[in-house]
Amino acid sequence: MKNWFLLTFLLLGSALHAQNFVASSFHASDLLPRAYVFAGAAGMGSGYAPFAALGGAGVRIDSEHFILETEAWYDNGHKSGERGKPNPKGHDRGLVGSMYFRLPSGWAFGGGACWSQLSTTNYRKSSWRPTFGGNKDFFLENCQTEQCKGQFTMRIGADYVLPGTDWANGSQGPSIMVYIPSPSLKRHLFFREQLGIYRFHDTVTDRTNPILTREQTNKHSFDSFLELTIMYRF
Repeated sequence: MKNWFLLTFLLLGSALHAQNFVASSFHASDLLPRAYVFAGAAGMGSGYAPFAALGGAGVRIDSEHFILETEAWYDNGHKSGERGKPNPKGHDRGLVGSMYFRLPSGWAFGGGACWSQLSTTNYRKSSWRPTFGGNKDFFLENCQTEQCKGQFTMRIGADYVLPGTDWANGSQGPSIMVYIPSPSLKRHLFFREQLGIYRFHDTVTDRTNPILTREQTNKHSFDSFLELTIMYRF
């Protein structure tokens, strides 16, 4: 997990160097939704097998003043065994939707909701969660000579995912997303990195037992996951 945090901090450091961007380099798309697909790998949190394959599809709008992101995703991550029971099969799937309004400064703020379902050999559980956050595009011209040849762009965003209906574990925390290049450009191929850091309590096993429930909800832990995917926008 330390390597994942290091990678994310390096990307964030690159963005800080890109703050002196050239505003005229921004190319906003129109308001027509564009479909996209993505695939890659995920480093799973504790309790899961270490790695999983990930894929999905969605529709997005990246205009000058409005950003819309909707997608459905699936991974073959499975629990590596819990409560003494083997889980040879399993998967996760989910839906994500969010809207952001971009200010004249370039910062975009908004919110949305997400749904996810964990399926194992022994049980299933799902939850809805509201989200809120923001993002910003960064542009950096690569001027190695007097004539600038190319431009480095990226979008960094952070959303906070609330517990929502997840009464069993109360998972919540920040989700950091990085796009290279920025989706504001009229490109087709993008690299995406998503780092999730979340806080949760022990699983509530009997909601009718207030003493046991209080004991379980007072025991907190932290975990994280990392997704690296390639996105193709049509």
